[in-house]
Amino acid sequence: MNTNTMLERQHAANLLALQGAVRVGGLIGISAISAVRKLLDQQLLCLQHSANYLKNARLDDTPEKAVSTYADAMSDCIEQSWQDYRNNLQIWVLTQDEALIWVNKIDRVLTSR
Repeated sequence: MNTNTMLERQHAANLLALQGAVRVGGLIGISAISAVRKLLDQQLLCLQHSANYLKNARLDDTPEKAVSTYADAMSDCIEQSWQDYRNNLQIWVLTQDEALIWVNKIDRVLTSR
């Protein structure tokens, strides 16, 4: 292998590494912003349910009824939180797949003959 071929491969690999880093960094940034936005939405939803619970609660309610009513009010929050967790996990898995794709591209460029 001559020096020019080696330098061309190295240059191509460096460009692919830069492009891959930008794409993966963008996905991680989008994931972080999305996670913060979903967290704020989740807190708002929980506050709304808590406010509705307090509006309908009575002081003479039994503790069992109070806990049951509050658990019913918060079930939407729990379901939404679980969906957000699954969505964030999928984004991280896709980010990992994207990184592996770029690593394979760089590897092919460096090992091509």
